Order: sequence, then structure tokens, then C-alpha cells
Amino acid sequence: MPKQLRIAIAGAGQMGAAHAEAFRACGARVVAVADSNPARAGQLAAAYGARACRTTAEALRVGPDALSICLPHSLHFEVAMEAVEQGVALLIEKPHCITLEESRDLRAACERRGVPAMAGFTHRFLATSLKLKAAIRSGSVGRIDLAVDHLIANSLGPGAPAWYGDRTLAGGGIAMIGMIHSIDRLRWLFDAEIESVQALVQPPVSAGGVENTALALLQFSNGAQASLVAHRSPVAGHVRSHRYELFGERLNAYCSLDSFARQELQLVGVGAVERLTITDDTPFVTEMQEFTSALLEGRAPRPCLEEAEVALGAVLAIYESAACRQPIYLREFLGTTLSPRT
Repeated sequence: MPKQLRIAIAGAGQMGAAHAEAFRACGARVVAVADSNPARAGQLAAAYGARACRTTAEALRVGPDALSICLPHSLHFEVAMEAVEQGVALLIEKPHCITLEESRDLRAACERRGVPAMAGFTHRFLATSLKLKAAIRSGSVGRIDLAVDHLIANSLGPGAPAWYGDRTLAGGGIAMIGMIHSIDRLRWLFDAEIESVQALVQPPVSAGGVENTALALLQFSNGAQASLVAHRSPVAGHVRSHRYELFGERLNAYCSLDSFARQELQLVGVGAVERLTITDDTPFVTEMQEFTSALLEGRAPRPCLEEAEVALGAVLAIYESAACRQPIYLREFLGTTLSPRT
């Protein structure tokens, strides 16, 4: 009988709850939930028959096989390193770290201790993403010349986590929280590296505040170019909108991701139109299946921390480009020790 993995959840907010439910759907057992808010930890833990903990250290003492980190971004590195030192596998919500120095240190620690680690880029596991990836891989799309990605996020409002508006805690604004998904998704779809980044943000990068608007131009190693727009609307009641388009040699792809609950994909070419509408997708379950099956099979889960470092580096390059008003060449910015395409 296959082993039932024991999972600890760090962070009992919306994302922690989504991870816990997805792990249960994959057959794993949530054994501990850690949160600085005891009531919130207790509520989520009770739903899964798990132990409620005030700290990650307490949750790790329960003896989990893996730790799922769903905390404010500035806490990811410290908590992850704590787990690595105990040999506990990691699933870390994006961004996995907020500085390149943290990312390099965490990767080195995982390699030294032989600890599997995966970054939580859920967009890779959307049904529309998987369908489009298969079409590109089959050659039916042909050479891709251009991608256009357009995200208009909701106003934060009183119900949003306060740390979203604090750069020291979040690491950045809409580029770090939202656009990073688009960056990773395009790089994965293209199976190509980002060569250069040129960007504008508004308000300008500051020590405490976060940007609500980011505009970025990416050049990829396969010749494709991408235009990315991300904006957090201040209008109360605004409905989130996220659409992207790929323009290929043989087919164009049009995808709507306004919500995970309703996704639409069209593949359009000469004499051919294929439409896919998804209303029953469970991308978090698909994501957790990749993580849990990799642990049980003894292989490295994907996306790995090297890939997460590229996405993080691209966001930090957006901020650097906006500050200096110059293109940033990503390989130089990341350093030459990174070899993410494995």
C-alpha cells in the first residue's frame, strides 16, 4: 500500500486552506497547521483533524514529510530553511523568496541536505495551460512571435491581507504578486529563457510602498517577444480580468483566466477554430499531485527552485529597469551560476 504523506501547513489563510483541501484530495494527510493567529490555525486544523500550532517549529515537531508554506513572502526563507535543516520537503508559494541572495542560499541548503523543493506556480497546472502546452509541443502552433498578457487585478479593499501593501513584507506589488505568474507561465510554455527585461512601474519603487501598475517587455531566447501589463484597479467592485494571447506561425491562441472557475481557450488558424471552456478545473489538486507523486516516486518536483529563481529575478529586473530606465539582461542580472533548464 502506498505511503500516506504527512503534510504541515504554514499559514492558515486563504492559500493555506486551498493547499490543505488539495492535499486531502491527493490522499495526503494534513497533520499540523501553523499560524500566528491561534483561532485561524485552530479552525483550519479542526477541519482536517490536524494539530493547531502557533509556530512552524511546533508544526515540524509533529513529524511531517513535507511543509507547505503559505505565509507573507518575507517569512518564506526563514521558515523554509528551518524545514530544510530537518530534512522536510518543501512546497513554497510564489515568490519563494524576495531576494536573489535568499534564493541562492535556500537552493544551496536544499542541495546540501538532499531536500526536494517545489515552487507554487499554479498557472502551470491550469487546464488551459496544459492544453496550450500540448499544442505548442506538438508543433501545431509553430514558431511563436509575440505574447501579450493583460492582468487587471481587484482593489485590495479591507478584506485583503495588510502585508500586501508593505514592500518589506511582500517584496513588491502587482509585479511580484500577479505578473510573476505570467512570467513563469510564458517561460514554461515557450521552453525558452528570458534574455532581457525592460519595464516601467507606477508608483515608482520605494522602500515601503508597492507598485499598482507594471509594464514589461520581455525578449526570449527563441525569438519571441512578450508585452505584459499588470494593474491593480482602485475601483471598488472591479471584477478581476486576466487574458493573454500568443501569436504563432500557424495558430494564434486566446486565453481568458478571469477566474480559475471559468477558463476559456481558443486556438485559431486558417480554416480551423478550436474552443475550450473549463468550468470544473482543480489546478491546486493537479499541482499537489505533481508534488506528492514526485516525493513518493523519489524524483524532483517541478517547477524547481531554480525555475522559481528565474521568475523572481525577472520581477526584480523589472524593478531595476524601471529605476534606471534601461533594459536589464537577465543572465547577467541573475549571475552565471544558475542553469534553470534541466
